[in-house]
Amino acid sequence: MIMRLSALVAASLAGCALVGCAHLASHDAWNPAKLQAGLAAVTLPHGDGDLPDRTEITAGQLVIHADFSLAGQHRLVRDLERLRTDVSQELGLPVSDEPVHLYLFENTERYDAFVARRFPGFPARRAFFVETDTTLSVFAAWQERVAEDLRHETTHGYVHAVVPAVPLWLDEGIAEFFELPAADKGVHRTHVAHLAGRLLEGNWRPDMARLESLRAAGDLSQDHYAEAWCWVHWLLRTTPERRRILQEYLADVRRDPATAPLSLRLRHEIDVSGDPGVALRDHLAGQAAVAVR
Repeated sequence: MIMRLSALVAASLAGCALVGCAHLASHDAWNPAKLQAGLAAVTLPHGDGDLPDRTEITAGQLVIHADFSLAGQHRLVRDLERLRTDVSQELGLPVSDEPVHLYLFENTERYDAFVARRFPGFPARRAFFVETDTTLSVFAAWQERVAEDLRHETTHGYVHAVVPAVPLWLDEGIAEFFELPAADKGVHRTHVAHLAGRLLEGNWRPDMARLESLRAAGDLSQDHYAEAWCWVHWLLRTTPERRRILQEYLADVRRDPATAPLSLRLRHEIDVSGDPGVALRDHLAGQAAVAVR
């Protein structure tokens, strides 16, 4: 097992350095007061001269605003529309008709300028999702990784439309699961490589309760994103019982945001003895072994 993990780490080292960089950033300069002011400015999107408005496309629940010409049948638009069904079926959630607004900037320069004006002090990200009392919005630059970024952030929109109080770690784990092309079946090779390397270093172990203690997106590290993905993949892709536990937990959170943490439910209901983290490490080893074949 160690040989296979080592081979995967060596093969993927170069690609791991920026894992999740659309969603991770230093938050040292993040000023919450300025961020809130920026949010207030975008809660009324239409007629805001800073926002993309050249093209508007409605695709199911999505309302896509772009400052460049974008075909309504563009394959990425169709992909994001299908994603709504995938998220609903995988997670056992109903679909919503609440609009999710996607604001697409033609290039990173225009996007960066918008973020600097409207969200002063906000961490540097390629894309981000914003939920207010009245709107669900995604902001992104059109660049080479835009498909991954939009699948991630749009997943947040689809989930929050029906489960607004989804725990932070699970919200990100689900988005990491769905940011991949459908053909990958939720297997995030860069996260597998990262966690495999951390295990070899001997200074990391799975701990869902630790993830549950996180309260701010700026506190999430690459370890957190990768581990959150791994728990979601383990729950959805191993046994029907584990899949049911996740689906029922999300249904309960939808009804009652004060639902007890998922880690407590796992300890009482899961089909493994002792620490579920042991089962997660075994699952990770299996994914690593497959990835290097």
